[in-house]
Amino acid sequence: MVSIGYLVSKIDSWRAEFLLPMAGVFVVLLGILMLLSWFLAAHIRRQMMGMEPKQIARVVRQQEALFSSVYEGLIAVDPHGYITAINRNARKMLGLSSPGRQWLGKPIAEVVRPADFFTEQIDEKRQDVVANFNGLSVIANREAIRSGDDLLGAIISFRSKDEISTLNAQLTQIKQYVESLRTLRHEHLNWMSTLNGLLQMKEYDRVLAMVQGESQAQQQLIDSLREAFADRQVAGLLFGKVQRARELGLKMIIVPGSQLSQLPPGLDSTEFAAIVGNLLDNAFEASLRSDEGNKIVELFLSDEGDDVVIEVADQGCGVPESLRDKIFEQGVSTRADEPGEHGIGLYLIASYVTRCGGVITLEDNDPCGTLFSIYIPKVKPNDSSINPIDR
Repeated sequence: MVSIGYLVSKIDSWRAEFLLPMAGVFVVLLGILMLLSWFLAAHIRRQMMGMEPKQIARVVRQQEALFSSVYEGLIAVDPHGYITAINRNARKMLGLSSPGRQWLGKPIAEVVRPADFFTEQIDEKRQDVVANFNGLSVIANREAIRSGDDLLGAIISFRSKDEISTLNAQLTQIKQYVESLRTLRHEHLNWMSTLNGLLQMKEYDRVLAMVQGESQAQQQLIDSLREAFADRQVAGLLFGKVQRARELGLKMIIVPGSQLSQLPPGLDSTEFAAIVGNLLDNAFEASLRSDEGNKIVELFLSDEGDDVVIEVADQGCGVPESLRDKIFEQGVSTRADEPGEHGIGLYLIASYVTRCGGVITLEDNDPCGTLFSIYIPKVKPNDSSINPIDR
C-alpha cells in the first residue's frame, strides 16, 4: 500500500509564497477603490451643490411651485434654442393649450414667433425690451444662465405691454393727485399768510372781501367743472391743473363749450385722465421753457359730435421738426438733454389712442407753440389698420 499526500510544511510554504502576496494586492486594490469612490462621491456632491437626494427633490418641487406661481410668463432655453422649462402663465399668454411637459425639448422657433429674442446673443442681458410674441405685445427681460464660464442657456420673463401701460398710467395719475394736493397746500399757506398779515394790520374789510372773493371763485370753478364733466376723476384732474398752472405763473383756460358726458369706449377714467394730464403737463413745461408767448394754456374737450375731441394749445417752445416723426415713440423727448426720465407721456398717449382707433394731430400754434389734437371715435372701429398719428 502506497500513501500519497502533501506535508503540512509544504502547504504552509505555498501559502506563504502565493496567498500572502495576493492578500496584499487585494488590500491595495480595496484601498484604491475606496479612494476612487470617495473622489467620485465628492465630485457628484459638488455637481449637486452639496445637497442630499432628499434636498434635491425638495428644491425641484419648490422650483416647480415657484415657476407656476410667478405672474409673469417664464421660458428657459438652452444655448441651442431648445425649451428646458415653461410655466403656466407663459403658455396662457402665448396661446399654448397643451401641458407644459409636451413643450420641453422643442425648438423655441416652433413655439414662439418670432424667436429672435430667445436665440440671438442669449449670453447678453436684456431688460424692459418691447417685443412681439405670437402676436402679443410684451415687455420682456432676459438673463443668461451660467455655471462658471460655461453658458447653460437663458431664462426669459415677459408681461403684456397693456398691463405695464396701465400700471404706468395709474402711477402717473397718483403722481398728478399728489402734485395737485401739494399745489393746493402751497397756495393755501400763501393765502393764510396774506390773511394773517391783513388781520395784523386790522384791514378787516379787505380780509372779508378776500375770503368772499376766493371762496366764490373756487366754488364757481368747482361748479362749472362738475356741470361740464360727468366723470369726477377728469373734473378733479382739471381742477388740480388749474391750480398748478396758477402756481407756475401760467394761466390755464378751459375753452367755453367744453363738455364730457361719457368716456370713449376702450378707456377708463384713469387712462383718459392720463391722456389729458400728460398733454397739459407738456404744455406747462413748454410754456415755462419759452420766453415768448403769453403763458396761456388752452384746453378744449368735447364729446358733442361723433368723436371725443381733446385739444391742448400752448405758446411755448414748440416741437422741433427733427422730432415730429418720432415724438410719440418711447424715450423720445424735447428734453432729452435734461436729467430725469422723459419720453413716456406722449408714448402712453399714443398707445391709448391707437388702442381706441383714434387719431393724433400735431400742429404749430399761432404765433408760436404747439397744438395737440386728439380724436377718439365714440364707437370703436373694427379696422385695426388705421394710422393713429397724423402730423
